Amino acid sequence: MDLSHQWTGIRMAATAGPTALAAARHPLRRAPPAGARRATTWTITESCVDRFCDPADPTGSASLLYRDTWGDVVRRGVGGLERLRRQFVRATSDRPWEAMRLLVSAYYLDALDEFRTLLARLVAREGEAGAAGNAMTLLQLVMLDHMGAGRWADAEQTGQRGLEMTARHGYALFAHQFRAFLAMVAACRGDSDTADGHRRTVEVWARPRGIGYLTQYADAVGMTAALARSDYAIAYHFATNITAPGEFTAHTQQAPRALLDFVEAAVRSGHLDEARRHARTALAAGLPALSPRLALVTAAAQAMTAQDDAPSLYEHALALPGAALFPFETARIRLAYGERLRRNHETRAAREQLEEALRVLTDLGALPWAERARAELAAAGAAFGARGEAWQSLTVQERQIAQLAATGLTNKEIGAKLFLSPRTVSSHLYRVFPKLGITSRAALRDALDADTRAAPPDGV
Repeated sequence: MDLSHQWTGIRMAATAGPTALAAARHPLRRAPPAGARRATTWTITESCVDRFCDPADPTGSASLLYRDTWGDVVRRGVGGLERLRRQFVRATSDRPWEAMRLLVSAYYLDALDEFRTLLARLVAREGEAGAAGNAMTLLQLVMLDHMGAGRWADAEQTGQRGLEMTARHGYALFAHQFRAFLAMVAACRGDSDTADGHRRTVEVWARPRGIGYLTQYADAVGMTAALARSDYAIAYHFATNITAPGEFTAHTQQAPRALLDFVEAAVRSGHLDEARRHARTALAAGLPALSPRLALVTAAAQAMTAQDDAPSLYEHALALPGAALFPFETARIRLAYGERLRRNHETRAAREQLEEALRVLTDLGALPWAERARAELAAAGAAFGARGEAWQSLTVQERQIAQLAATGLTNKEIGAKLFLSPRTVSSHLYRVFPKLGITSRAALRDALDADTRAAPPDGV
C-alpha cells in the first residue's frame, strides 16, 4: 500500500468534513463495518497521521487534534478543549483548511458555540471566493451548531441551502451528509416520514461504500425517530447497530453522541441491565471530562438507570455548567425526571419539572416529547385552562398560519400568501400543534373551532 498517497487523500478529505475523511481511505470503502480488516485499516491510517503530522507545526497540530477528536474522542479526547482553544489562538485566516479541521474538532467536543463568529466569517469568505468544497463543509458545521442549540428552523434552511449547493457542484458525499442532518432534525420533531425517507436514501448510498460515519448516523436517526413515536424495541435495535451495550469502540463516532438515546431506548424496551452497563461504562470511560454535553448526558444516564438515588442524580445532571447550551437534551432529562417524580407520588416537584420540559419542548417543536410532557402533567393533576388560552398562546403569525392550514392550503401555498418559505411555515406549525394540544394537521380545524369560539382572534 502506498502510504504517502493514502495520507495525501486523508489530508485532502480532512478539509472536506468528517465523512469525507472516512471516504478517502480507499480500503475502508470496501471494508466491513467491523472486524480485523477495519481495525487494520485504522491502524495503518493512524500510523500515517503520526508519521506526516508535526505537532510543532500549526497545520500538523490541527490534524492531530482532528484525528483524536473525530477518530477516537473517548480515548484521546481528554484535554481536547484546552488543546482546541490554544490552537485557535495561533490559527491564521490564510489557512482555511487548518481552521476547518479545528472547527470539526470543536463539533466533536461540543464547543462550536465558542467559535460562531469565526465560522460565520469563514462561510461568507469562502463562499465569495468560490471555494465550494470549503463553503459546504462550513455550512455543515453551521447546521450542526444550529441543531445543538435548538435552532431547528435555521438548521433546516441551512441544510436546504447546502443541498442546493451540492446539486449545483455535483458533490454526492456532501449531499448525503446534509440529508443525514436533515433527517435528524425531522426525527427530533417527530416527522417520521421525512426522517425515514432521508435515512433510507443515505443508507442505500453509504452502506455499500463502507462509509461508517454515515451509516452510524443513519442508525442514530432511526433510533431517535423510533423513540419519538414510542417504538422502543425498534429504537433499541438501531441503538445496538451503533454499538453493543457497554462498548464505546474506537472510531465509532456516534456511540458517545447517542448515549442518551441508547439508554432511554434500553430502559423503555425492557433492557434495564444493558442500560445500566452502558451508563456505567460511559462514566468509567471518562466521557464527562470530554465535553459539557457528554457530561450532561452521562449524568442523565446514571439517573435514568438508578434505583433509590435517582432524584439526586437528576438534580446533579441539571445543575451541571453548560446544561442550558443543549436545550433538547436538558428538556428530555427534565421530562424523564418529572416522570420518575410522578411515579414516586411527588406531584408538586413533578409538575415543576414537567412544566419546564413542556415549555422548552414546545418552543423547539419537539412535538412527541411535548405531548408526553403534557400527558404526564395531566396525570399529575395539572389543568391546562380553556381552549381560548391555547389560542392566545399563539403568536400573530402562528395564528395566521394555523387558520390558513385549517382551510386545507399546503405549506407552499401558505408561504406564498405570507411571503414565507414552506420550511418556515412547517416550523411554525410544529410549534402550533402542541400549543393547541393536537398531534396532526387533520385535527387543526376542530381545534381552531373550539379555540376561536372561546377567544375570537384579534389582529388576524
